[in-house]
Amino acid sequence: MYRGNSIQLAPCGHQVNPSNVNSMVNTCLGKKSLEFSCPDCGGVWKWRQVQELMQLSAQQMAPQQEKVDCIVEGHPDIYKKCPSCSCVLKRPLDSTNQPFQFVQCSQCSPPQHFCWSCLAPWLFSNKASAGHCSNKSCGLVAMLLNCDMVINKKSDVFGCPLFRACPKCHAPIMHARGCNSKSSLKQP
Repeated sequence: MYRGNSIQLAPCGHQVNPSNVNSMVNTCLGKKSLEFSCPDCGGVWKWRQVQELMQLSAQQMAPQQEKVDCIVEGHPDIYKKCPSCSCVLKRPLDSTNQPFQFVQCSQCSPPQHFCWSCLAPWLFSNKASAGHCSNKSCGLVAMLLNCDMVINKKSDVFGCPLFRACPKCHAPIMHARGCNSKSSLKQP
């Protein structure tokens, strides 16, 4: 059962009951949503904050975390995990509903900025600058992180990403074929 069932103070300042928070989480996860919010004021709660409010044991939390991980993996255009602390990040939108090219993790101390595409550190040259990704191979890494998986169950590489990078020339190749580059060894 619950580690406790005492009234909790939510991040927004309202008092919540853990069983009500659990019900809200189950409803959200059932809808494949990670939009957790206070029922009183609508204040947005992060997954880590919700976990504390639920007051579940690690064993009870495991199935919930699996559902969250599946939602993150299934919606890489909306959610990713911080490469430093593994908390769930939601891609921010600007005032015109266009996605930013970077995301800030406020759970890291100090807060970190990452490229949305490849999760490399995001660099700001000055305060007025929009900045840029620190990874010169951002496009390749982004493609490899976001490509489909091999779904043929008879394949030796079932469940692996459809593409990989050639270890010699870094060109993207499919698991079924090797690299055609002359500077590379043929890979199966």
